[in-house]
Amino acid sequence: MSDANIQEAPVAPPQPHTGQVYGKAHDGKYLKNWNPLMLAADLPEGKIVGVNFLGTRVIVYRGPDGKPVVQSAYCPHVGADLAQGCLVNGAVRCAYHHWQFGPDGQCVDIPDETVIPSAVRIHPYPAGERWGIIWAFNGEEALFDLPEFPNLSEDEVYYKAYHHALRPIEGWISSSNLVDFQHLKTVHNIPDPNPVRVDFDDYVVTVRQESNVRVADTQLYGGTWLAAHLQLTGGIERLFMAGSSQVAAGWSDAYFIVAMRKSQAEEMGYEAADAELEKRVDYVHKLYAEDEPILFSLRFRGFQKSTLIRSDKYFGQFLQYMEKYPRSAPFDV
Repeated sequence: MSDANIQEAPVAPPQPHTGQVYGKAHDGKYLKNWNPLMLAADLPEGKIVGVNFLGTRVIVYRGPDGKPVVQSAYCPHVGADLAQGCLVNGAVRCAYHHWQFGPDGQCVDIPDETVIPSAVRIHPYPAGERWGIIWAFNGEEALFDLPEFPNLSEDEVYYKAYHHALRPIEGWISSSNLVDFQHLKTVHNIPDPNPVRVDFDDYVVTVRQESNVRVADTQLYGGTWLAAHLQLTGGIERLFMAGSSQVAAGWSDAYFIVAMRKSQAEEMGYEAADAELEKRVDYVHKLYAEDEPILFSLRFRGFQKSTLIRSDKYFGQFLQYMEKYPRSAPFDV
């Protein structure tokens, strides 16, 4: 997990253009989607972790049932960061005046007060744990399920989850590579990346690519998290996920997952399977290394100002799709 994101991530972009969306100043609203906040292994029971999210902060901890809880981080009393507090009988206790808040966000105890106003609360975010990651949804309720691999259920997959880096780029801009087929060919040397189908649904973009060397089914969830199932010549199969959380305007925190079928891992032995997945980690790092010098220096123009050509058909459609994608402001701002 990125220590920089947990405690020291900046809440303002380092360059004037990185905080812009579609050529306009960021309006304080963020995509309503699932965001990877941290690796699940970094969240033991009994610990509160503060994470920068949506231009503000949230706290993350495990409730009495062991499930992750994500809540706005600042106490409504005078604004203390609740990550500095502790858990007492399953409730978050503020370090400043010892007010306590339950997993539903409601204040459950104020020292020396017998009546607690019902309006005293912190805001819970929809949260989940899957693929070795703790997730939070930006919104009152989740509009769609947590990501899955195309054509496979979670119990069929053996996987490893990784944190990559805190990055000065909107996550959806880097995810646009999925439908930027000219970029896939020229930068990543992917042969014949052009799709046979691209579907833009309300919250998920589905892409199918077919060529002589591979068949790829990929889904992009909420504009920022992709799940890919590749079938290559010779019966070779590749599974990976990648995406990011919305840390602040112009900032995202990237995570990825490498995977294989569980039946394959059992057949080859888990030690050999782990070694194979490590090779795939190297490949993912290679993709990041090819993209990031370009992305981090990008002055993104958006759909209206970009000079798009015929081969940008789906890329242009994606930019329009993201302009209309639902957004909301964080709860405590």
